[in-house]
Amino acid sequence: MDENKNFETEVKHLETKSKKIIGMRVIKTVIASYICFIISYYRNTSPFYSVIAAILSMQTDHDSSLKVGKSRVIGTIIGGIYGLVAIYIVDLLNIDLFNYIHYFILTIFLIPIIYTNVHLKFTSSTYISCVVFLSITVSHGGDTYPIYFAINRVIDTIIGIVVSIIVNRYLKAPSKKS
Repeated sequence: MDENKNFETEVKHLETKSKKIIGMRVIKTVIASYICFIISYYRNTSPFYSVIAAILSMQTDHDSSLKVGKSRVIGTIIGGIYGLVAIYIVDLLNIDLFNYIHYFILTIFLIPIIYTNVHLKFTSSTYISCVVFLSITVSHGGDTYPIYFAINRVIDTIIGIVVSIIVNRYLKAPSKKS
């Protein structure tokens, strides 16, 4: 008898839970992602970095998005600057790309990137600094103008962050009636 009652309670709980399949954060994330795709289409760039940034920046409320967004913008700029410096050093030293020396240099660069974030008291932006740095230094693949690649990666990432903050600001979950 007790087992049957527990089962019925669990079924009712699942039925209630299943009515809310898609939450507001999911909706906001999808909308922000689509906006980033459209912006990238008109900028004639890859949407990858802006969409990823939008997804990673979306929070449950606007204040949290602003806080996370600020941290991610700072991390993006730090990673972008170090990425550009690394590209120029590798080019200046005429080091072949994608070999153990190149990878060693990129790995060593993680030390000042992490230290800069810690020193500026933005430890929460450390991971995005490293991600942006690696996306610039590993993905540029010997572009003719690596500075444009680096700048565009920073711009793409910041676009995704800003879109996420704006979408989160203006799309709110419907208020619950008491």
